Amino acid sequence: MKIDATVPAAVRQTSRCAAVLAAVLVLAGCATAVATPEEQVTRLAQERWVHKINGDWKSAYEMLTPAYRQLHSQREYQAQFKGAVNWQRAEVVSASCEPQKCEVRIALTVTSPLARGKGDTIHTFFNETWLNEGGHWYYYEKP
Repeated sequence: MKIDATVPAAVRQTSRCAAVLAAVLVLAGCATAVATPEEQVTRLAQERWVHKINGDWKSAYEMLTPAYRQLHSQREYQAQFKGAVNWQRAEVVSASCEPQKCEVRIALTVTSPLARGKGDTIHTFFNETWLNEGGHWYYYEKP
């Protein structure tokens, strides 16, 4: 930048600040790119499992499709998991999406009353289905 002695120093400083601010805004715009469906669903699936492991049934229930929630109460949803296993850890391994549907691969570690004395811990993998309804992703639970 060439300094013009006829331009007051305050104006030159303001111009420099404006240029720096413009550069920062451009870079910030690049950093806030919209997440892909795979990224969105990976985040949501991981959050859902954190809710389930922590016993936050209200939050886990709200992630179910609206159709499921119309048919089943939160209490009914929660009751199906009572005493089955003790979830220790869940991790999203992968997600593969079409425009309205994603398949998410989950790695789950549990302890089961049936496995006591036989290693206690069970590691398994399974798929979850997530559906896009009205621009929002929901976990699909069979009714």
